[in-house]
Amino acid sequence: MGQALPTKQYLFSWLTLFRLGATARGVLPFLLGAVIAWSQGNPINLAVLVLSSLAVIFVMLMTFLINEYNDYEADRMNKEFHRLSGGSRVLPMGLIPRHQSLIAAYVCLSVAVIIGLLLYFYYKTGPFTIPLGALAIFIGYFYTARPLRLSYRGLGEIAIWFSCGWLATFTGYYLQTGHFDMVTTLAALPGATSVFLLILINEIPDINSDRLAGKRNLAVRLGREKTASLYSIILILCYLNIITIIFFGVPPITGFLSLVLIPLIIWNIMTIRRHDLGSTKIQEKLSLSTMLIDHLITFIYTIGFIVAGLSLIAIRIDYLIIIVIAYIFVFALEGLGLFSSKMVTQQ
Repeated sequence: MGQALPTKQYLFSWLTLFRLGATARGVLPFLLGAVIAWSQGNPINLAVLVLSSLAVIFVMLMTFLINEYNDYEADRMNKEFHRLSGGSRVLPMGLIPRHQSLIAAYVCLSVAVIIGLLLYFYYKTGPFTIPLGALAIFIGYFYTARPLRLSYRGLGEIAIWFSCGWLATFTGYYLQTGHFDMVTTLAALPGATSVFLLILINEIPDINSDRLAGKRNLAVRLGREKTASLYSIILILCYLNIITIIFFGVPPITGFLSLVLIPLIIWNIMTIRRHDLGSTKIQEKLSLSTMLIDHLITFIYTIGFIVAGLSLIAIRIDYLIIIVIAYIFVFALEGLGLFSSKMVTQQ
């Protein structure tokens, strides 16, 4: 980077590089785990909720910073990206030196580890605290880092399905209760599948640059048309999953609330059938619609478990207020990410 950026643009560049929107979306399933714990009458430890949420945020930041560093060549070659694909564009644009993203990633990793140790040794959150955190860090780091490079070997989508779905929700539940729960696992599945779909649809614009960079993700392996067909099939299965798990302990109201997803699902499938997926505009619309589905699924289960929790006589409403405040903070984080990205693009 030749000329120093103005302070304001430099700040917005870092906020964009942090991928705050995607980071916020990664925290939502974690908070869902805490909501499920509350709905069962478990007390919510405020300090644990705040610290663990911060740990998740720093693990997500570490993941995206490492990804931006390792995907630099692929992002530099990518000329067909849209707002939700192709990375943050900050490093290829030269707004921040590449090596600084790696330094920031290790700082975030260190903070996450310190918080994890504090949760385990001081707050006594249970024997699986460190293994769950270590697993999240392992997947996030080696998503693009050598030697595993999961996203380059066709394992990235499964890694995200697991870590941003089950692992996040289950960990949010475990840290508040100290035990396992089958209902939590079931409730995590639709959200895991929706984030899988979001990654899959976002890979389509990047197929050419990813292929040149040596990535062998699902979209590169299958090609545009087959990837779109796989997306449609999994999207339908995702909705069927929402209906099926109602019969295994998940609040029935989630089935009723899920009706809001049907128009979006139909629109996505019909758009894939009727339009040329070579259009960046169509690709972006599908990505935005999929992101909305992902958000709505989290809302559906959050509302469903809140309603289930309110039926308990001994439930603590103050705990619910704390969780709601946490949700508001996460969405504010997402808004900040969108705003900073817009400012960088304009400047």
